[in-house]
Parts: sequence; C-alpha cells; structure tokens
Amino acid sequence: MLIRELDSFFDQYIHHGFWVVPALIVAISAIGNALTDRKNTLLNLDEFLTNNNFSSLFLGLAILLVFSRLFGMGSFWHQVMGDDYIRIVKNIAEEGTELLGYTIIFYASVNYLISYLKIPTNTKYIKY
Repeated sequence: MLIRELDSFFDQYIHHGFWVVPALIVAISAIGNALTDRKNTLLNLDEFLTNNNFSSLFLGLAILLVFSRLFGMGSFWHQVMGDDYIRIVKNIAEEGTELLGYTIIFYASVNYLISYLKIPTNTKYIKY
C-alpha cells in the first residue's frame, strides 16, 4: 500500500504507472516466500488471525480500502453538493478517512508487536 501511495513520486521521477513494477516485485517475493514453507505460513496466519488485535487491524483496513474509496467518489460528492461542488472538500474528506484507517492500522500493529514480544502493558517502564 505504501508503494501505491507513492505513485505520484514514481510518476514524477520515473514513469507514469511505474508503481506497478515495485508492487509486483514485493507481491511475488512475499508469495514465493510463503509458498516455500507452507506449514509455517499457515501456523503463523492462524496465530495472526486469532490474535486479539486482528479485529482492530481489519477495521482499519476496511476503513482504508473500502470506506475511504467510497467516500472519495466524485459522483457521491456531486450529488451531495450539487452545483456547489468543491473538489478540495472531497479531497479533505477522503484523505481524512484514509488517515483514520492508517492510524487504526498503526495502533493495531503496535499492539500486535507488544503482544508478540510479550511486553507487559501494565508497567510504567520496560525491563531489559
């Protein structure tokens, strides 16, 4: 998703639509890595899906990938605002919901990392 978000950088400095190349490299590498050790991949996937933080992460992904796209549709804003349509309002709403989704994903990821490392959350400091 980071590669897709950087599409304007790739468009400006390399070529329009170049983001597809690094995205495909990452996707093929990840799938190839997962296929080399299927049993371990499935065990880790099961652990991830049953973790308490998965629901928060899924909510963030749903906001990011579904709601922000629907909320950012120009046709929706044309119907809501009619002749008073202002593109910047649509952009602010779309980017705001994307930021909300990314924030929830970040929060869930940090909590998942804490639970993975078994760091106690009820202490005021971390013991090394």
